Amino acid sequence: MPALTFFAVAATAIRGGIGVRAPALSLRATPAVSMGEADASLMELARRRDFQSFVAQARDEPSSVLQLVKDAGVAGAISYTAVELTFFAVALPVGYVAWHASTGEWLQPLLLLRGDDVEGKARLLGLLLSYVVLLKTLFPVRLGSTLLLTPYTQRLLGGLTLPSGRGAAARGSLKAEIRSLAASSRGGVLPFDAAQQQRFDAALAELSALNPTPEPARSPLFSGTWECVWTTESELNFAVDKGLLGLPWRRTYQTIDVPRGTLTNVIEFEEGGFLRVGSTISPDAERGERFSFSFDSCAVRWRSLELPLPPVGRGWGELLYLDDELRVQRDVRGDLLVATRVG
Repeated sequence: MPALTFFAVAATAIRGGIGVRAPALSLRATPAVSMGEADASLMELARRRDFQSFVAQARDEPSSVLQLVKDAGVAGAISYTAVELTFFAVALPVGYVAWHASTGEWLQPLLLLRGDDVEGKARLLGLLLSYVVLLKTLFPVRLGSTLLLTPYTQRLLGGLTLPSGRGAAARGSLKAEIRSLAASSRGGVLPFDAAQQQRFDAALAELSALNPTPEPARSPLFSGTWECVWTTESELNFAVDKGLLGLPWRRTYQTIDVPRGTLTNVIEFEEGGFLRVGSTISPDAERGERFSFSFDSCAVRWRSLELPLPPVGRGWGELLYLDDELRVQRDVRGDLLVATRVG
């Protein structure tokens, strides 16, 4: 849910008094935007095919590139496998021939099994060690190549039509499993055990790879009323678990109208309580799965007392999966949201 500051407001209102904690709102929004800008910079280099800058950044922070590949799910795994197979299919023969060209000898790996040729073993082990070091230095390049290949793999997978409606059946099965696991964790309030976490992560990755909606942030399916069924956002889970100053939580939902550019986030509590934040929303100009938002109104109600709050915050979200009944989304902080359509 695009709610980095929205749920920071929730934490403020619920945990310790609205007026006292209000300055924390802008502090929460600032790092989120900078994270988005850093991530967008890496993706922008990939889109521009600025290989030199991309490789330099990937070498400095290979874990950030690896995380993007992991987040791509099945498409990322297929792309990584294709790049690795291609790389070694070229690198091994080239290394083999280069050794022969420089020494006049062919490599003999069986020397490692002999007990009498110590010098041959030493030379071969030295060569293998040098080769491994070289391959390690090229790992960021392979990761970058994987990231560049991933969008094409995603489009290829999205264009596949499975016989006998198996694509729709697979999506239905995965969505049912995700909903079941989400309910067992009270929407994210309770942590999964190791087996549940593995099942949930695998189901999300597979479902994302089967996303039937191209450019989902620009799709009419994005507009509507969506109810949150699971999230990793700690502020929202705190509100679900603790309520609002004694008022139990009821539900959390969003009303989105992309053509009008409006997004309303609401946490409802018993006895008419709520925390509501209004925002503007617009699809990203270049990336069809991403959208931007900026808060423009905020109010909290406790029983009959309603107070306005300063709306502070902006950021982006990206849709990993969207159809006519379920949405999976990641925000600028890396938090995940699963929501179902209720209107």
